[in-house]
Amino acid sequence: MSAISLLLVLILIRNKGVSIVSSSNRRTKVLPIIFIFSGCLSSFISKETSFSLFYTLHISLLFITLQSLSSINNKKSILFIIYVLIIAHTSLILICLLNIIFTLSEQQPLNPYIIYSGFINIRFFNQVQVFILPFLVLLLKFKGIQRVVFIILFLNLLLIFIGQARGALLSFLAFSIFALALKTTLKKQVLIGLACLALSCITFYALDSLNKGGTEILRTSTSGRVDLWLNTLSSLSIKHLFIGNGPGIFEMSLGNSAPFSHPHNSLIEILNEWGLIALICILTAVFTTFKKAVTHLRGHKKDVITESLFYSFAIGVIYSLFSGVHVMPVSQTLLFIMWGLLLGRINKKNGPLIYINKWGKAIITILFIFGWYFYLQQAISVYNNIDPDNGYIYGPRFWSVGQRE
Repeated sequence: MSAISLLLVLILIRNKGVSIVSSSNRRTKVLPIIFIFSGCLSSFISKETSFSLFYTLHISLLFITLQSLSSINNKKSILFIIYVLIIAHTSLILICLLNIIFTLSEQQPLNPYIIYSGFINIRFFNQVQVFILPFLVLLLKFKGIQRVVFIILFLNLLLIFIGQARGALLSFLAFSIFALALKTTLKKQVLIGLACLALSCITFYALDSLNKGGTEILRTSTSGRVDLWLNTLSSLSIKHLFIGNGPGIFEMSLGNSAPFSHPHNSLIEILNEWGLIALICILTAVFTTFKKAVTHLRGHKKDVITESLFYSFAIGVIYSLFSGVHVMPVSQTLLFIMWGLLLGRINKKNGPLIYINKWGKAIITILFIFGWYFYLQQAISVYNNIDPDNGYIYGPRFWSVGQRE
């Protein structure tokens, strides 16, 4: 995140001006400002003002990243980003494949905590997977690498079954249905993806039966999510019409279970932590993006780059209704990156340039330095409070171990 922000400042210093998009897009840009303002107000009345402001600043940096990425419209640049993500993710997939082979050779059940080795929570892996799946569907269009891509897609879906990530499966199915409804040029590739899903399901049950694992991928329990949602909603008060309890400080326990650091639903979380006004702002921004993307794709049916970006962003939004895509650092950053790149493809850039002189750039740089000083100071403060003797504690979302105070 720090590297991305530094890169954006360097780009600003190098460029003479900043392009401004059409007036309709400018009106949409007010929404993130209202959202962040609501977060600041919520932070000031929260029980942990310092940490909550820290988290609000973190979200502000993500919105700045989104805005900067929305200026990228070059296909080569976007494809480069997509290729880097796929290659990095595939390296993890191959490690998981080795773990599957070792597990089968030892005639052991397909234990996701062994196969997903290196992850404290296997859902962290699934949350990144969902963003990559639409890009793999896109690459199925290239015949030269189609077989290799099919195998990688198959392994991804097989790992989702092994990890029993029902939310990820539902998100993939929802994205596939929506893609088929749009009737664009990726329709054939989406059908191949669904065939790959069926094949991975059959393979999973075949491998699981060989080692008598007895895993139930389609279990009917909600893993406590419904109770968590209902308890969170029942705790809301009149103040949540305007402000929330404070960004980043959600904590709730169900019975004797360890406390949850987020409600596993983006809508309920924003309402609880940021307030109804902030929720309306973010819903309006996302809905506007969806509407513009669909309109663009209907007029540009062969624009597969924009289509894959749209599906990647959409599948992340869908999965955020069941998981912590929107709060975990890596998946959260990917969500904003996809959103920014998508906006760069669908927004009309017909506005004037606003030129920033040396003094303006100096002021922006100083504000950036002070902002990052506060950000790093709080990060170090939180990190220093980590007590390894207490084991893994569900506390701050930036680290898996530790506590805020």
